Amino acid sequence: MLGSNQESLAPLEDPKPVGVLDDIEGGEPHLLPRSAQNQDLRVEFPQWHNSEPSDQDPEYAELFWDGDSVERKKYTTHPIAPSDLFIDVPVRYLSEGQHELLYEVTSYTGDEYASLPYTLTIDVTPPVLATDNKLIFPAPVLPPNALTADYLAEPQNGDRVLARVPAYRTPAPGDVVIATWKNPNDGTWGELRSDPLTHLNYTDPITLTFSGDFIRNLGDGQREVSYRVEDRASNPTLESDAVALLVAAIRPPRYAPNPWVMEIEDEPSDWGELNPERTLQGATVRIPADAVYFKDDQVEIWFGEPGSPGAVSVPVDPDARDVKIDKEIIAGFLDSTLPVSYLIHLPDGSTMPSMRLTLKVRAFPPGKLPTPQLAAPHSDPVYKSQITAAGLPVIQPKWPYISTRCLITLTVTGGGKSETLLEPRKVLPDEVTGGVAARITQGFMLGLDSDLRFTVKTTVSFDDGGRWFDFIELRPMLRD
Repeated sequence: MLGSNQESLAPLEDPKPVGVLDDIEGGEPHLLPRSAQNQDLRVEFPQWHNSEPSDQDPEYAELFWDGDSVERKKYTTHPIAPSDLFIDVPVRYLSEGQHELLYEVTSYTGDEYASLPYTLTIDVTPPVLATDNKLIFPAPVLPPNALTADYLAEPQNGDRVLARVPAYRTPAPGDVVIATWKNPNDGTWGELRSDPLTHLNYTDPITLTFSGDFIRNLGDGQREVSYRVEDRASNPTLESDAVALLVAAIRPPRYAPNPWVMEIEDEPSDWGELNPERTLQGATVRIPADAVYFKDDQVEIWFGEPGSPGAVSVPVDPDARDVKIDKEIIAGFLDSTLPVSYLIHLPDGSTMPSMRLTLKVRAFPPGKLPTPQLAAPHSDPVYKSQITAAGLPVIQPKWPYISTRCLITLTVTGGGKSETLLEPRKVLPDEVTGGVAARITQGFMLGLDSDLRFTVKTTVSFDDGGRWFDFIELRPMLRD
């Protein structure tokens, strides 16, 4: 080899081992990948200056590996072919660790030149996974639960599932985690590679992100998810233990069959008749179990034709399929037919209406609507002599479906004459429980013939005056 004075006078460019990886910050210098470790290593060098080899005055290039000469190559042709500017290092030299390469050139003039030492790194030892090395998925996607379309659709999940990689031994910049998402039934699989670790994050916890598209592309069903780590030289660890997942991430088409009212005394169909005596505490509208929609959808029940008088919409809780319809709403549809449906609001702003249930609500049996009553101290018969200037008090007891939405009228007739006790008006809050009171004037009562009956009549509307329902009439006898 050259003496130190000759090296300093004539430095050459670095040798160029074929296949060496580019350096990264924090990584081993001039790292030889695993794919190049099991064959002779070609080391190239650039054409040096002042080169005119011939048979009479040959030139030489000699490569040294850790101070030992690998080969001294002779050149006699000018110019030297670029393809001949190399020396192969036999594979037996390629042991693990850092090695020093340099080469020396003897020109046709006898001058000698040398490169500076070049450090080459060979790494054949892979990282080592933890003993408990399964990927750590969120509990909601692990058995007995499943990785579902609804889970992916939750805003906080952002159409992805995250899995943490347990800490392993000897992490380093350039390491890559490679996950395998496998169908154990047919052997098909997909692979997900993390970004290479850097000098800034290689000691941080590692999280893999499986996108919704990645998961859906590999289908639904039983899946096994494992991983391996490859260092920058591509030395792989053993495959980790697999995590078993049940995947149901592909959304079926939405399906919206008609709802049903649970108080109907019949089997579900697209038509039903409702007995209002069964809905005195309200009714339950149920979306069928086979309806298909998703947690990021918003669903509302429509009771009545949307936009028509009395129709209401009620939001459906994402975790429920039943909606309660108040009795006051049902009362507005007594003795009428209406559609019952639901509307699905999709995340993209579009909507999907369900099929409709045609619902016939019967009239409340007139015989079960209470008769107006005479208030104490009066009873049947009524005596003119006992009617004071304040008049004859009557009261309409509370009735089924009474509410402040109801309109009520009270009239009295007798002997061809009539008097309105109450013009149509809303029921007051205290009347909902106590009934509606009125008075027949003393003058009207005294003007009636004795020993004949007079009539007190109540009519009520549950739909703001659209339809009126007659109650059983009160017909007491009038005496002197």
